[in-house]
Amino acid sequence: MHKKEVFLNHIEIFKNYVNSAEKLSVDQFLFTFDDGGISNLKSAKILEENELKGLYFITTNRIGTKGFLSENDILKLHQSGHQIGSHSHTHPMIFRSLTFDQMLDEWKTSKAILEEILGEEITHCSVPGGDVDEKTYETASAAGFKYVFDSEPIPETRFFNETEIFGRFSIKVQMSDAEFIKTLGLENLSALQRKRKMKSTIKKMISPIHQYIQNKKYES
Repeated sequence: MHKKEVFLNHIEIFKNYVNSAEKLSVDQFLFTFDDGGISNLKSAKILEENELKGLYFITTNRIGTKGFLSENDILKLHQSGHQIGSHSHTHPMIFRSLTFDQMLDEWKTSKAILEEILGEEITHCSVPGGDVDEKTYETASAAGFKYVFDSEPIPETRFFNETEIFGRFSIKVQMSDAEFIKTLGLENLSALQRKRKMKSTIKKMISPIHQYIQNKKYES
């Protein structure tokens, strides 16, 4: 199926699941989208047609470039009732490989740009690649974010000082309907956490190399 058809199918499954489940409501779920690609306009329209809203995390140095949202697009999303958050400024490949100061600058720069576009405080951010360590949360909190989204499949809310930390569950195009329903009900939570841990381990192995490359980039 085309990506749009898959998304429409997932929305339909989601609505049916929530409507048939006891003690569940749409408000207990949040649709998040990273990077700020132009396709966000299509997903936003589909959500609106289903009386749903999304949270769109923007990589700010890509605003207005080919394939990405313009400032006006971001403003329109916000005016349509969707939330806007930061996805860093330059989207470093392995975010946790940055130094404290580099990471803080990524957050502050992105936050300032989005606040200039929307004319209000930006309180949400998501971590590029979901790669985190303690300073990821520390710098996000220091930059003024109240809500941090990583990619850890953890349903419970965590905290760093006063900043709330939320895990997320990635829904892929190739995911079967049965697997999607299991994810909604957290039936496959252990498997998702094992998969995430394996991915994180691999990234840690290549992190020193990337740290060197990243530092050269910031020095230039």
